[in-house]
Amino acid sequence: MRQRRLQIMPTLVAAYRDWGRLLTAMRAIILSAFLILLAISVAEEFVPKGLSEQQLSGEALGLVKDAVWAFLLAPVVIAVHRFVILDEITPAYTLPVGEPGFRVFFGWLFALKVFVGLPIDLLGILQTLNWSPRASTLVFAVALIAAVAVSLRLTILLPALAVEAPGATPSHALADTKGQALRILSLFLLALLPWVAVDIGGVLLLGPSTQITGTPLAMIFLVMGGVLQMIMLSITAVITSYAFMSLAAQVRRAAEPQAPA
Repeated sequence: MRQRRLQIMPTLVAAYRDWGRLLTAMRAIILSAFLILLAISVAEEFVPKGLSEQQLSGEALGLVKDAVWAFLLAPVVIAVHRFVILDEITPAYTLPVGEPGFRVFFGWLFALKVFVGLPIDLLGILQTLNWSPRASTLVFAVALIAAVAVSLRLTILLPALAVEAPGATPSHALADTKGQALRILSLFLLALLPWVAVDIGGVLLLGPSTQITGTPLAMIFLVMGGVLQMIMLSITAVITSYAFMSLAAQVRRAAEPQAPA
């Protein structure tokens, strides 16, 4: 069977078109995502700086933040995937914690969130162990490339889980995205870099006062950050949905029963 190929520019145009539809069709879901992201950012401001800067406590706080992020935003990401792939509109935000499918999706969303951040954690550990800058940088670069590559290859797993595809397993996702990692990366970069530029421009425009908790500029920066995070989260979910629709083959199929011995 011929390997499917992800078309970058047509997919980018279609993804942004569906993202525009999403903003009007599921306003309650998008607003919920913004409020959740804003609340997480505000909560971070109340964490004592000394606690977050310590190695062990900082790592623990990071894991807690990632878990809360994945748990509260899993319904949003699922809703976006189902909207793009199935044209299904989720009218309101809910947390279906009793559903096994939700728990599996949350587990994978949390795992991928942690996995992507592992290179940064590893760099901090190496610096604590007083490794040389050259050795630390080399190990960090290798870990970062590996983490990004694996994450890109697993891109279609989350939308597969969201629509309950019968073959939604990591091995099937890896098989379907073989040879497509650079195309998926290019698609993400083209879709997200403009918003990263807006974020950087906002930081430069507002100035260093954004780092002083409680100031008007700091509050404006938090709101702006919540909006940009919501935009990037929803666009990322739309892009991964399109990657699933373009590349998924094995993840769409149920496992074939094995012949009796």
